[in-house]
This record gives sequence, C-alpha cells and structure tokens, in this order.
Amino acid sequence: MDPGLLPLAQAQGQGEIRLLQRAQSLGFPVVESWVVGLWEEFARLNNLSERIQRLFQGVFGVRIDEERLLLAAEEAERAVRESYLLPERAEAFLQALQGKGPFLLRRPGEGSYRLAHTPQEALFALKRLWAEAFRVEAILEGYPFLFPPSAPVLVQALDTPGKDPLLEVQEDPFLSLDLFGALGERVVAYTWGGLLLRIESQHGG
Repeated sequence: MDPGLLPLAQAQGQGEIRLLQRAQSLGFPVVESWVVGLWEEFARLNNLSERIQRLFQGVFGVRIDEERLLLAAEEAERAVRESYLLPERAEAFLQALQGKGPFLLRRPGEGSYRLAHTPQEALFALKRLWAEAFRVEAILEGYPFLFPPSAPVLVQALDTPGKDPLLEVQEDPFLSLDLFGALGERVVAYTWGGLLLRIESQHGG
C-alpha cells in the first residue's frame, strides 16, 4: 500500500517544499526527505472536521469566550493525537522508513523540529505535529477557518548514532548566498552534516 509519504523530488508542494525541490534539482546536497500527505485521509476517516467544529461551537461570538477556547483547543489536540491511521497505511509508513533514522519532522516553513529515533516514533510525532494546528495560537491566527485543508509534514532522515541531531543543525551563511544566486530570492539555509536541511524564506511556508 502507498505509505502516504513521497520522496521530496516527487511530492506536490509550494513554499519551502518547492524551494528544497529546486535546490535539489540544481545539485545542492539535500538531506534525504519525504513529504507526508496523509492529513486529508486521516481527518476524513476519524471524522475530525465535524468533531472539531462541534468542539468550538459557542467559542466565537461578539467576543471570544477564552475559557471555552482553551478547553476546545485542548480537546481538539487530544482528538487528533488519539485518532488512528488505517492499519495498513501505518504499516506501509513504517516499512518505508525501516532501516533509517533518526528523523526530524516539521511543518514546511517552520523551524520547530520533532526528533524521532525510530519509524514508530516518527509516526507518533506526525500526529503530534498535526495536533499543533489546533493550539490556541494557531486557531486564533487561522480564524474564521478552524480546520486546515492540508497539513504537509516533512520527514528528514539523519544518520547520527549516539548524537543529538538538533545540536548539529546550524545556519550556513555561505550556502545562503549560493542559494540566493541559484534561486533568485533571499533565503537562510540551515544544514546538518554539510547537507541542506531547511530553507527559511521571507515568504514562509
């Protein structure tokens, strides 16, 4: 079964995903990366849209009911974390990552990483990242839209036995200049082990 994560070069995307694809196609060494596109199926199977809309009923009116907002956000995050992928989809996801890792997972355009040492941990981290779309700050930023239509996640495989991968992530000003010349826009490059890990753009996402 399709594992629901595509190699970077094959994925549909915009923003940072597109920048990483362009950098890779131009010969820049990019960390082995995949893009997860399972959110829509996951949300549909678990009826999350209806459940979450119901949680936020009465929160937004003439004024925001802050207490209800906090409770609704907490329950929405829990609903995502406690929902499940199709068993065969989860198995395919784990098999696709078998023998690799550790992994960094993050949302494109954001520099907040979740570290997963194994494919199983990567699957748990994926759901936690999806759940973050329902934090209070994210809800207020996206209102009146409560439910993200898509929520791609980048999974990036590293090879650092015995080390903390997050300590190895660093800004590379020289690579940033090279990318500016190649991509035609000002960006900030972050590398891991000499490989391009993240491209921060003023346009975000």
